[in-house]
Amino acid sequence: MKPIIGALATAIAVCMAVGGCQGGSSGPSTGTGPPGRATVEVTRTTPAPDGETTRVPTANVPATSGKGRCVDPDSNVVIHAMTSLGPAPGGASYVVDSATDAPDGACPDLLWVLAATPGGTASSPWHVLFFGHDGYLGTATAKATSYTQVVGSSARAVQVQYRWLEGRDANCCPSGGPVVITFTLGGDGRTVTPSPAVPDQVGNPAG
Repeated sequence: MKPIIGALATAIAVCMAVGGCQGGSSGPSTGTGPPGRATVEVTRTTPAPDGETTRVPTANVPATSGKGRCVDPDSNVVIHAMTSLGPAPGGASYVVDSATDAPDGACPDLLWVLAATPGGTASSPWHVLFFGHDGYLGTATAKATSYTQVVGSSARAVQVQYRWLEGRDANCCPSGGPVVITFTLGGDGRTVTPSPAVPDQVGNPAG
C-alpha cells in the first residue's frame, strides 16, 4: 500500500502546482489600485502560445480623464474641485478656460486646469488648479489672481505666468512682471512646490 499512497500524494502535489485541479477558468478582469486611490490600471488579456491567458497592463488612467483626454472638464473630480473654489466675482461659479490637453496614454504626472471668471477679462480673478493621477491637489495660490496664464508644462511641472498692477496702471496694462513660476510635483505625488516663490504682489497688487 505504501507505493500507492506515495504515488497518490505525488499526483496531488503536481496537480496543485500546475493549477489543473480547479474547475473552470477565470475570465478577463480589470485591476484597480489600493483602496482610496482613484487611479485605475486598465488591463487586457493576451493569449499565450501555450493557451494560457496573460494580463498585460496598459497606461494608467487619471481620475480626471474622460472622452479620450487626460483632463475632462466634465469629470466628477474636476467638477468637485471647481465647486470648492466658491463663487467668482458676481456670484457665478468659476468656469474651465483651458486644461492639460494630452490624450489618455500620454498623461503627465502633474495635470492642470485654468479656471476663469465667467464673462471676465484678463484682469478678472483666475485660479490654477493642480491634479495628480489620484485626484485634486489644490490651487497654485490661496487667492485668485489676475493676469494669470499657463505657459508651459512637462511630465512633473507646470509653468504659470503672473503679472500685476503697479501704481496707477490701467487694468488693461499691468506693469508688474511678467514672472514665470514653475510648480513641480514632489516625489510623494501630493506636494506641489513653486520655484521661485510667487511674489507677494501677485496676490496683493499695488494698483
